[in-house]
Amino acid sequence: MASTSVEPLETDSRLLRERVYEELRNDILTCKLMPGAEIREAELAARFEVSKSPVRDALISLEREGLVITIPRQGYRVAPVSISDMLDMFHLRAALERANIERIIRYASDEQLQALDQFKHFTEAQWPNGFVGYNKTFHRRLAELGGNHRMRDQLIDLIDLMERAVQISVSNMDHGKPEALVAEHREIIDVIQSRSIKAAQRLAEQHVLAAGKRVSNAVSRGMIIN
Repeated sequence: MASTSVEPLETDSRLLRERVYEELRNDILTCKLMPGAEIREAELAARFEVSKSPVRDALISLEREGLVITIPRQGYRVAPVSISDMLDMFHLRAALERANIERIIRYASDEQLQALDQFKHFTEAQWPNGFVGYNKTFHRRLAELGGNHRMRDQLIDLIDLMERAVQISVSNMDHGKPEALVAEHREIIDVIQSRSIKAAQRLAEQHVLAAGKRVSNAVSRGMIIN
């Protein structure tokens, strides 16, 4: 009987920690908390209306992921975006995209490929998070269409972790206008729909590596480090 009275409290505590962690992680990945920003436990505890314990647990988990760093005698800061780390991710993602594209073309149905038409054009009003939201949804959809669950999970994890780089990359484009990237998506979709494996692989790889180059060239007040 004693164990049943404790279980709801344990469940509530776990859900509370998960909520704090998920919201903080999302704030970091979407650059609501900018790279280098100071993080104060007391302020977060007040924001989430919790004690410092679940906040501290969330920060420890985020530190393990490399999204938060500890500054001795100062507390926590949002980790800068490392060029070398991001470029490693871009190269890994390019390899996974090639393998995933082949699976899409071989196994996806005509109806699934036709549904990609929604990504051939971008209208900001249609996407709550603007171009970044549109871009993320497009690449996540491609990851899902491949039909390989392990590959899908790895790609989606990379897409999430690279979201900060996408934010910085887009902000460093010509006036932040993404038309060129939407055109690249449109070209990739057209070739996928024609079921041309090699051409689609080449375009997808070029698209990912070009994004890596934009990030490597971005300079934004110390947000990116070597």
